[in-house]
Amino acid sequence: MAELEVAKHGKNVIHMAVAKEHGIGHKLREIALEIAIIVFAVSISIWFHSMSEHRHEQQQVKSFLLGLKADLANDAANLAGLAQSYHEADANYKYLAALDPKGRPDGEKFMQAYALMDTNRFFKPERSRFEGFKSAGKLTNIEDAALLNDILDLHQALLPSIQSSENFWRTSQEKLRAYMDISLDQGDEPAQLYAALTTPKAKRLLRRMATSPELYERYQKYIALSQKIIQQIDAAYPGA
Repeated sequence: MAELEVAKHGKNVIHMAVAKEHGIGHKLREIALEIAIIVFAVSISIWFHSMSEHRHEQQQVKSFLLGLKADLANDAANLAGLAQSYHEADANYKYLAALDPKGRPDGEKFMQAYALMDTNRFFKPERSRFEGFKSAGKLTNIEDAALLNDILDLHQALLPSIQSSENFWRTSQEKLRAYMDISLDQGDEPAQLYAALTTPKAKRLLRRMATSPELYERYQKYIALSQKIIQQIDAAYPGA
């Protein structure tokens, strides 16, 4: 419609400019009026287009945030489970580190502890939605600055800190695995496993497997910030 109005009044301007039945003063007034109408029509068209584009952007933001809410709820639940797993692993490594070098393996309990020793657990957050929205350059469409800052802090500060702590644990486990690979060259019967795990070096490596308090703290911070972001999203879209 705006394009038609511009074309219509543009023709009027041309018609009045070449018309001979009116004086120059009258022509100028009429031309000025037509130009004003054209400018107004163009401005209205731009305004409506901007409003439509803004509504579309905010609908995308809403869809992203509601999806992010579900992702963060899953991440928080996974982290709580991971923390529990680390506590169980700590107890397992403590049991192994306390074994008496002069003792004998305690049958099934020892073998279960040995099997658990080789497992690992790391946080794998739901990141595809965040990374996709970020790579599309749409994060700045989130108008709530506090919410945006919290989302960025979660993914760009807290997550790397968790990965750093987990990498430290992974390095300790790799050293323990390397030691066991060398120590079991002659076989892996329970008695041989027991002997390998009760040397002074094995005990040092087992004690180093204790999860750092820092990792537990960072897990808890991630959970707390995730819950805060979820509350912010709920406040922005009540009932959604």
